[in-house]
Amino acid sequence: MRITGITATPVEVPRLARFLPKTAHGSVAASRYVVLEVECGPGRVGLGEITCDPLWNGEEALETSRLLRGRLGDALIGADPLQWADVSARIDRVVSNRPFLRAAVEMACLDVAGRQFGVAAHAFLGGTYRTRVTTKLVLPARDVETVRAMAADAAGLGATTLKVKVGLGLEEDLARVAAVRSVAGPDIRITVDANEGWTPEEAATAFLRLAALGVVAVEQPLPRKSAASSAALLRSTPMAVIGDESIWTATDVVEAARHRSFDTVNLYPGKCGGLRRTIRMAHLARTLGLSVSFGSNLELGIGAAAMAHTAAATKDLSRRVPSDLIGPLYFEATMVENARFVGWRSATVPTGAGLGVRLDRGSLDAYRIAEGAV
Repeated sequence: MRITGITATPVEVPRLARFLPKTAHGSVAASRYVVLEVECGPGRVGLGEITCDPLWNGEEALETSRLLRGRLGDALIGADPLQWADVSARIDRVVSNRPFLRAAVEMACLDVAGRQFGVAAHAFLGGTYRTRVTTKLVLPARDVETVRAMAADAAGLGATTLKVKVGLGLEEDLARVAAVRSVAGPDIRITVDANEGWTPEEAATAFLRLAALGVVAVEQPLPRKSAASSAALLRSTPMAVIGDESIWTATDVVEAARHRSFDTVNLYPGKCGGLRRTIRMAHLARTLGLSVSFGSNLELGIGAAAMAHTAAATKDLSRRVPSDLIGPLYFEATMVENARFVGWRSATVPTGAGLGVRLDRGSLDAYRIAEGAV
């Protein structure tokens, strides 16, 4: 097979009001993505998805789509999607520091190869260790009563773990978590995510009170590059301390282990720059004594499918900290015909060839960003 064409479509999809996100990084009512189609001859197309958030990952939707339709797309024409080393080198000759774009190209290559040979994408990643991934539902850092109602809703939907966003003010953070515990009861696990929002002093206070509320894990309590302070927090608590914004590369994993700043790392294809890189980083983390969970940028259907295949091919995932394979639940459209593989308490690996999902062209057209839009 050879790549014969590249199509990149930028889309903006509104978030559902039911669990409208808000974090220490801010709040948005809609998110932007680029849906990638890699063609390898008539009728042979692989799908990829790029999360575009300039403030989070520096990748902007319209500029990314133009890049794929121009210089980068030209560089990929003629490549064999099964020869990832060559495809990766072609990407490197044109761009750098674009992990979500790189991951999307790899998704599409695995998808088209899987469709060609009639096998699931995880077959090219070493096979599967699981077909189901336990997940947690994320609740935003909104006012206490709103989040209390959301937690009751989530419990009614069958969620078994809830992640509460914090980091916007210590007392309100703690009140929010206490409200979630009051409606979740003792049987639902709770984790929190500060998104770098606390100072070391705030975090030290929060850790004592969160442990008393039965919280099992705290994600990214401090700004990245706070290794010594994070290590001190880890030594002080029975809760898991998870690195997310601090963990992008294999070097970051090594540094987390060296400083003992976290005992768990959040990995996922977009942030790590690909499915294979994520699996390698997960193996490295476990070798260094760290647990692994899958984080998220709230992927749509294609990205969620790619994450599911990656999780399937990752040998060891944390049993204490469920993964964030939940993105399709938060949007009014997912860009695929069927995203029901993502549920309220777990996600299954899509069956079928490639990534196991099919593009919803009606949604693609409905949510397309017009060229020239801001």
